Amino acid sequence: MKIAVTGASGFIGRHVLSALLQDKAEVVAVTRDATRLADFSEAVRVVEMDIAHPTPDYFEQMGCPDVLIHLAWEGLPNYKSLHHFETELPRQYHFLKAMIEAGLRSLLVTGTCFEYGMQSGPLSEEMSTKPNNPYGYAKDALRQQLEFLKLIKPFNLTWARLFYMYGEGQPNTSLYPKFKEAALRGDKVFN
Repeated sequence: MKIAVTGASGFIGRHVLSALLQDKAEVVAVTRDATRLADFSEAVRVVEMDIAHPTPDYFEQMGCPDVLIHLAWEGLPNYKSLHHFETELPRQYHFLKAMIEAGLRSLLVTGTCFEYGMQSGPLSEEMSTKPNNPYGYAKDALRQQLEFLKLIKPFNLTWARLFYMYGEGQPNTSLYPKFKEAALRGDKVFN
């Protein structure tokens, strides 16, 4: 099985590549900057492309994968930017629709906990979404667009909402590293 991963050079993408390689999958890593994946270059096929600037042969460039794990999304961590639904949402949908129309059969897209809005307590996938920032709104809208697309052009869709990821390789501007810095400084309050 051939699996393509967009956003492969990002924080989550690098961890996904490592996990896929442990399972001996045939992996195609898609990134805008192939040099960021130099340490993976022997184990995976690296394809350099920018989904923001479409070409008609994306699917073929990736080697016609069986599965696409779509992690790419620009504009983070600024969750309040209008860029998410004015620019990024149409870009993402256009790219994913083109991949499906070219023959992609299975798609996993990362959503976000922000699709639920700011809620306290346990969350479940059966709950209604209530996004209250542009990023959460755009991700939820993309999910809905893909559900409508499935009615016209059937494909397997998995929507994976991520919740406050942390770990090795995480950007220093993320929540957990900032919290850790504050704790190490002995700050009494964390904004």
